[in-house]
Amino acid sequence: MIPAHAPLMTRQGDHQVGSRGKTPSYSLESKLGDTCRAAAIRHEALQRIIGKFLVGLPTEGFDYDTILVQCCEMLVGYVQILVGIAGPLLLDDGEFLVPMATIEGCLVARTNRGCKAIYVSGGASSVVIRDAILSIMTM
Repeated sequence: MIPAHAPLMTRQGDHQVGSRGKTPSYSLESKLGDTCRAAAIRHEALQRIIGKFLVGLPTEGFDYDTILVQCCEMLVGYVQILVGIAGPLLLDDGEFLVPMATIEGCLVARTNRGCKAIYVSGGASSVVIRDAILSIMTM
């Protein structure tokens, strides 16, 4: 675990971030106007705090502007994840292919078998019982 009060300092020394630093880490994107640089500063600072290189967690090559304030905050990099396709799923008289991002072995194959069972049985119908957003942390 990283101490919340630990100041983060980049090698270049251009920004010190954290609760005791000059710039709060969460405001780097707006202060710098460069989402990739903000992620790189946090990435480097995190490596210094934990004393380890974040191998396999690149910061370059991703368009952070497309997901800013939508998917993740306080970015330090991104990872690639495998995407499989299941289907067709016959649902409400329409055929759908279901993209699935996962690292769980056989999950797409199991889902595909379920799609096939639904398809050969004539399809499935959906009903909205309640419309809501649920935000929970899973580990």
